[in-house]
Amino acid sequence: MSQATVEKETKAARTSGRFTGKVALVVGGGWTGPDDYAIGLGAAISQLIAREGGRVGVLDLEKANAERTLGPIKRDGGEAFAIVADISKTADCKRAVEEVVGRYGQLDILVNNVGIGGAPAGFAPDSEEAFDHVMDVNFKSQIFMAKYASEHMPRGGAIVNVGSVFGTTDPIGTGAYAMSKGAVSYVATPSMAVQYAPKGIRVNCVTAGYVWNAVTQKVQPLQAKGETMESYRQGRAKALNALGIEGDGWDVAKAVAFLASDDARWITGQDLVVDGGYALMSVFDVSPYGRGLRETRPDPRP
Repeated sequence: MSQATVEKETKAARTSGRFTGKVALVVGGGWTGPDDYAIGLGAAISQLIAREGGRVGVLDLEKANAERTLGPIKRDGGEAFAIVADISKTADCKRAVEEVVGRYGQLDILVNNVGIGGAPAGFAPDSEEAFDHVMDVNFKSQIFMAKYASEHMPRGGAIVNVGSVFGTTDPIGTGAYAMSKGAVSYVATPSMAVQYAPKGIRVNCVTAGYVWNAVTQKVQPLQAKGETMESYRQGRAKALNALGIEGDGWDVAKAVAFLASDDARWITGQDLVVDGGYALMSVFDVSPYGRGLRETRPDPRP
């Protein structure tokens, strides 16, 4: 999806302004890959919150990625700024929160979207350092981002963690990645919800399926399979979810926006799975479109 297409969708889909007066910090909000690559989860989440009236701190390890997300927001009249931080370091987590509060004077929403995978490594990775880095980025960062953000959030604040279907089932042996994402969905989120409930802060999770984004677009094996991009994507969608239609960053972003909004004011500690029915197919290891999962499932992590 090109930048121009995203801008057109952003303007066309402007809705109720449900985040007017609110400030959000989106961790992993940068747009990775060239502008003609599919939009990622963090960029879509940032842009959706902004177009509905929120002011957004877009956090990314790379400044260029964060600024790429800012382009459509600013051209559409939204307000956002880039934050460069390494959230594997707790000091950077704290600084990122302080930058948002220092700029806008408040923080109402935290979205913990960041996640790294690395090469599949079975149950145990090749080194302790590799394991620690995945866990620090994918799991520990969410704990500490929530800790520092909660210190500034008012009653009615919302934290939304982003998990992965690999945290439920790990068919290609991603090891530490799957463990970290499972911990986010099924351990960290309910624990945070209990911890921050007395402060009136809600904590939920969106578990994302095999969406088409910059990461999956980069690793699609067109040359090896001799397919066109369109045929590959159609086959991929049918093989990887029960509905047989392709999900993208906007599908996940809309679920995150719901849980972050006052529409979900009485929901906490929940995991909303946005996967087109992939988890259902995993149980039976069969596709309703006649494509066995083990034979047709591509590798890319969501």
